Amino acid sequence: MGIFSRDLIVQNYYAFDKKSCLEEMVEFLYKNDVIVSTNDFFRAIMERENLMTTGIGRKVAIPHARSNLVKELNIAVYVLDNELPFNSVDDEDVKVIFMIAVPENAKEEYMKVLSGISNFLRVDENRELLFNAKTKDELFAILKEIEV
Repeated sequence: MGIFSRDLIVQNYYAFDKKSCLEEMVEFLYKNDVIVSTNDFFRAIMERENLMTTGIGRKVAIPHARSNLVKELNIAVYVLDNELPFNSVDDEDVKVIFMIAVPENAKEEYMKVLSGISNFLRVDENRELLFNAKTKDELFAILKEIEV
């Protein structure tokens, strides 16, 4: 099953700070008809973030929220131009952000997706491929390798 959409990939995004970057990503999900409200979904993302950082280390963050505002499970992927301070577990700044929007009732699917992405990103070469991809097509091809 493909969990990524070419339309939800953004490359060369310059992030000023964590909050505005997450706001932009929520807005992007809204514009792409993934969520029905930006404010409430952003609040859910930030609540999760304040509980514990989603900066999982190795220059990657996976902010996520389950909410009844989400139409179907989708993932926005931002590859940044800069490295963004994210309060990550290893104190490294972030280069790639996966924002996962999950319908309230899709807990099992959600756990599979989270684990699939995490397992893929544990491999150094996989992260390097993402960091160095030159085009959206190249990025999408790499993301399609992630199995859930």
